[in-house]
Amino acid sequence: MKKNLLKFIATSSAALTLATPVAFAMTQNPQIVSAAKVETQKSVKMTVYKYSANHKSRAKSMAQGFVGTKAGVTIKNGKVTKLTLHVDGKNSPMGKGQNVDKIVKSLKINGVSGHKENISADNSSFDFVFSGKAFKNNGWAKMSVTINFGGNMTEQAWVKFGKVSGVKATKANKKKASKKVSKKSNSHIK
Repeated sequence: MKKNLLKFIATSSAALTLATPVAFAMTQNPQIVSAAKVETQKSVKMTVYKYSANHKSRAKSMAQGFVGTKAGVTIKNGKVTKLTLHVDGKNSPMGKGQNVDKIVKSLKINGVSGHKENISADNSSFDFVFSGKAFKNNGWAKMSVTINFGGNMTEQAWVKFGKVSGVKATKANKKKASKKVSKKSNSHIK
């Protein structure tokens, strides 16, 4: 009996000795454990313009009244994982007092379809939620909106997003930036 008790005490004290530094480190520096899961929510400016070739037009689209001038982005590990646009009928003369959920049928940005969330009880507002691929940091994205004022119609527009800090440049954006730099540096050579 004494031998079993001594074995138990020896094993328990060895386990506690090994576990104590790990437990101490976790309580002293808990962000190490959860750093990979950190998500941040940010707001970004945006402007919606009428469709024109190569987004040359600077005429505001009537869609601006429905989606406003700001979007929400969710950033995780330097990448935008979600884009959220709030659609609200009270900001548009065509949407005031209307069932905006029925008027604005679908929305596509940068080829990515959004889905509706957070529909208000009176159907006057809701969110369109997109994957992060819809967002262009400090860039242009094509918008396609399907609306119904007695019949479905799809309209095109351009969205110009502002710049959001904390977003890593994609490989495509890095290539474009390096091409611009090399063109500028080679422009003086003739």
